[in-house]
Amino acid sequence: MKYNRSYFLLSILLSLIGLITAGCQHTISQSLRQQAKPIIAFKALRADPDTFKGRTVILGGDILKTQNTQQKTSIEILQKPLDRFEAPLITDQTAGRFIAQCDQYLDPAIYDQGRQITVAGKVLGSYAGQVGEADYLYPLISCAEMHLWPRLSHETAYPVYPHPWLLHRYHPWYLFPYDYYDWPYYRYRRYR
Repeated sequence: MKYNRSYFLLSILLSLIGLITAGCQHTISQSLRQQAKPIIAFKALRADPDTFKGRTVILGGDILKTQNTQQKTSIEILQKPLDRFEAPLITDQTAGRFIAQCDQYLDPAIYDQGRQITVAGKVLGSYAGQVGEADYLYPLISCAEMHLWPRLSHETAYPVYPHPWLLHRYHPWYLFPYDYYDWPYYRYRRYR
Protein backbone atom coordinates (compact mmCIF):
# COMPACT_ATOMS: atom_id res chain seq x y z
CA MET A 1 0.00 0.00 0.00
CA LYS A 2 2.84 2.37 0.88
CA TYR A 3 4.47 1.55 -2.46
CA ASN A 4 1.39 2.76 -4.41
CA ARG A 5 1.11 5.92 -2.34
CA SER A 6 4.70 6.94 -3.11
CA TYR A 7 4.11 6.47 -6.86
CA PHE A 8 0.93 8.52 -6.58
CA LEU A 9 2.76 11.36 -4.81
CA LEU A 10 5.62 11.19 -7.30
CA SER A 11 3.20 11.41 -10.24
CA ILE A 12 1.49 14.44 -8.68
CA LEU A 13 4.85 16.11 -8.09
CA LEU A 14 6.01 15.49 -11.67
CA SER A 15 2.69 16.76 -13.02
CA LEU A 16 3.01 19.97 -11.02
CA ILE A 17 6.57 20.49 -12.21
CA GLY A 18 5.42 19.95 -15.80
CA LEU A 19 2.59 22.45 -15.43
CA ILE A 20 4.82 25.06 -13.85
CA THR A 21 7.52 24.78 -16.51
CA ALA A 22 4.98 24.73 -19.34
CA GLY A 23 3.57 28.02 -18.11
CA CYS A 24 7.00 29.68 -18.29
CA GLN A 25 7.87 29.04 -21.92
CA HIS A 26 8.87 31.74 -24.34
CA THR A 27 6.61 32.51 -27.28
CA ILE A 28 9.48 32.81 -29.75
CA SER A 29 11.68 29.79 -30.53
CA GLN A 30 15.12 29.42 -29.00
CA SER A 31 16.86 29.59 -32.39
CA LEU A 32 15.30 32.95 -33.29
CA ARG A 33 16.03 34.32 -29.83
CA GLN A 34 19.69 33.35 -30.31
CA GLN A 35 19.75 35.02 -33.76
CA ALA A 36 18.28 38.20 -32.25
CA LYS A 37 21.33 38.67 -30.01
CA PRO A 38 22.76 41.21 -29.43
CA ILE A 39 19.46 42.99 -28.89
CA ILE A 40 18.91 46.07 -31.02
CA ALA A 41 17.25 48.99 -29.24
CA PHE A 42 14.07 50.00 -31.05
CA LYS A 43 15.06 53.69 -30.92
CA ALA A 44 18.21 52.88 -32.91
CA LEU A 45 16.23 50.72 -35.35
CA ARG A 46 13.63 53.45 -35.79
CA ALA A 47 16.30 56.11 -36.39
CA ASP A 48 17.99 54.19 -39.24
CA PRO A 49 16.33 50.89 -40.24
CA ASP A 50 18.57 50.35 -43.29
CA THR A 51 21.65 50.05 -41.05
CA PHE A 52 20.19 46.91 -39.45
CA LYS A 53 18.94 45.31 -42.69
CA GLY A 54 19.15 41.51 -42.46
CA ARG A 55 19.45 41.44 -38.65
CA THR A 56 16.93 39.43 -36.62
CA VAL A 57 14.83 41.32 -34.08
CA ILE A 58 12.00 40.51 -31.68
CA LEU A 59 9.46 43.31 -31.35
CA GLY A 60 5.96 43.63 -30.01
CA GLY A 61 3.18 46.03 -29.27
CA ASP A 62 -0.39 46.97 -30.09
CA ILE A 63 -1.83 46.42 -33.56
CA LEU A 64 -2.96 49.68 -35.16
CA LYS A 65 -3.96 48.48 -38.63
CA THR A 66 -3.91 45.32 -40.76
CA GLN A 67 -3.90 45.52 -44.57
CA ASN A 68 -3.98 42.64 -47.04
CA THR A 69 -2.69 42.60 -50.61
CA GLN A 70 -2.57 39.71 -53.09
CA GLN A 71 0.79 38.41 -51.85
CA LYS A 72 1.15 39.55 -48.24
CA THR A 73 -0.31 41.12 -45.12
CA SER A 74 1.09 44.27 -43.54
CA ILE A 75 0.47 44.93 -39.85
CA GLU A 76 1.16 48.40 -38.46
CA ILE A 77 2.19 48.02 -34.81
CA LEU A 78 2.74 50.56 -32.04
CA GLN A 79 5.93 49.32 -30.36
CA LYS A 80 5.81 48.51 -26.64
CA PRO A 81 8.59 47.20 -24.37
CA LEU A 82 8.56 43.42 -23.94
CA ASP A 83 8.73 41.45 -20.72
CA ARG A 84 11.08 38.48 -20.26
CA PHE A 85 8.65 36.15 -22.08
CA GLU A 86 8.36 38.53 -25.08
CA ALA A 87 4.88 39.78 -24.11
CA PRO A 88 4.18 43.49 -24.70
CA LEU A 89 3.81 45.43 -21.48
CA ILE A 90 0.58 47.27 -20.69
CA THR A 91 2.00 50.77 -20.81
CA ASP A 92 1.81 54.04 -22.70
CA GLN A 93 5.58 53.94 -23.15
CA THR A 94 6.58 53.54 -26.81
CA ALA A 95 9.44 54.42 -29.13
CA GLY A 96 7.35 54.55 -32.30
CA ARG A 97 5.74 52.33 -34.90
CA PHE A 98 6.87 49.56 -37.19
CA ILE A 99 5.35 47.40 -39.92
CA ALA A 100 5.44 43.60 -39.90
CA GLN A 101 5.18 42.08 -43.41
CA CYS A 102 3.83 38.53 -43.47
CA ASP A 103 3.83 36.29 -46.55
CA GLN A 104 0.43 34.84 -45.68
CA TYR A 105 -3.15 36.02 -45.45
CA LEU A 106 -4.05 37.18 -41.95
CA ASP A 107 -7.68 38.04 -41.31
CA PRO A 108 -8.08 41.68 -40.20
CA ALA A 109 -11.02 40.63 -38.01
CA ILE A 110 -8.61 38.52 -35.93
CA TYR A 111 -5.57 40.80 -36.19
CA ASP A 112 -7.60 43.90 -35.39
CA GLN A 113 -6.81 47.20 -33.74
CA GLY A 114 -5.90 47.01 -30.07
CA ARG A 115 -4.71 43.39 -30.01
CA GLN A 116 -1.21 42.74 -28.74
CA ILE A 117 1.31 40.90 -30.88
CA THR A 118 4.94 39.79 -30.73
CA VAL A 119 6.85 39.42 -34.01
CA ALA A 120 10.28 37.92 -34.67
CA GLY A 121 11.94 38.32 -38.03
CA LYS A 122 14.59 40.01 -40.12
CA VAL A 123 14.76 43.75 -40.72
CA LEU A 124 13.77 44.27 -44.36
CA GLY A 125 14.55 47.97 -44.49
CA SER A 126 12.25 50.94 -44.22
CA TYR A 127 8.97 52.23 -45.60
CA ALA A 128 8.18 55.93 -45.98
CA GLY A 129 4.57 56.44 -44.96
CA GLN A 130 2.45 58.92 -43.08
CA VAL A 131 0.89 59.19 -39.64
CA GLY A 132 -1.93 61.65 -40.11
CA GLU A 133 -0.34 64.31 -42.31
CA ALA A 134 3.19 63.88 -40.95
CA ASP A 135 5.81 61.88 -42.84
CA TYR A 136 6.96 58.78 -40.98
CA LEU A 137 9.76 56.29 -41.64
CA TYR A 138 8.61 52.81 -40.59
CA PRO A 139 11.05 49.96 -39.95
CA LEU A 140 9.92 46.88 -41.96
CA ILE A 141 10.14 43.50 -40.23
CA SER A 142 9.48 40.07 -41.77
CA CYS A 143 7.20 37.61 -39.94
CA ALA A 144 9.39 34.56 -39.29
CA GLU A 145 7.40 33.88 -36.10
CA MET A 146 4.63 35.76 -34.37
CA HIS A 147 2.36 35.36 -31.41
CA LEU A 148 -1.05 37.03 -31.13
CA TRP A 149 -1.83 37.54 -27.45
CA PRO A 150 -5.31 36.95 -26.01
CA ARG A 151 -7.51 39.99 -25.66
CA LEU A 152 -7.08 41.79 -22.37
CA SER A 153 -10.02 41.76 -20.04
CA HIS A 154 -10.41 44.01 -17.06
CA GLU A 155 -9.47 41.12 -14.77
CA THR A 156 -6.01 40.76 -16.30
CA ALA A 157 -5.12 44.45 -16.39
CA TYR A 158 -4.31 44.97 -12.72
CA PRO A 159 -4.19 42.61 -9.74
CA VAL A 160 -6.27 43.05 -6.62
CA TYR A 161 -3.94 43.61 -3.71
CA PRO A 162 -4.39 42.00 -0.27
CA HIS A 163 -6.97 43.89 1.74
CA PRO A 164 -7.09 44.20 5.52
CA TRP A 165 -10.77 43.19 5.54
CA LEU A 166 -9.83 39.94 3.68
CA LEU A 167 -12.92 40.10 1.48
CA HIS A 168 -11.52 42.74 -0.86
CA ARG A 169 -14.19 45.41 -1.17
CA TYR A 170 -16.67 43.89 1.27
CA HIS A 171 -16.11 45.58 4.60
CA PRO A 172 -18.63 46.81 7.20
CA TRP A 173 -19.45 49.81 4.99
CA TYR A 174 -19.92 47.73 1.83
CA LEU A 175 -22.68 50.03 0.59
CA PHE A 176 -19.90 52.37 -0.50
CA PRO A 177 -17.63 50.02 -2.44
CA TYR A 178 -15.41 52.67 -4.03
CA ASP A 179 -14.72 54.97 -1.11
CA TYR A 180 -11.41 55.92 0.41
CA TYR A 181 -11.26 52.81 2.61
CA ASP A 182 -10.28 50.77 -0.45
CA TRP A 183 -7.81 53.17 -2.01
CA PRO A 184 -4.42 51.47 -1.60
CA TYR A 185 -5.79 47.96 -2.00
CA TYR A 186 -8.23 48.04 -4.87
CA ARG A 187 -6.98 49.41 -8.16
CA TYR A 188 -9.71 50.39 -10.55
CA ARG A 189 -9.79 48.24 -13.64
CA ARG A 190 -9.17 49.58 -17.10
CA TYR A 191 -11.46 48.33 -19.86
CA ARG A 192 -10.20 47.88 -23.40
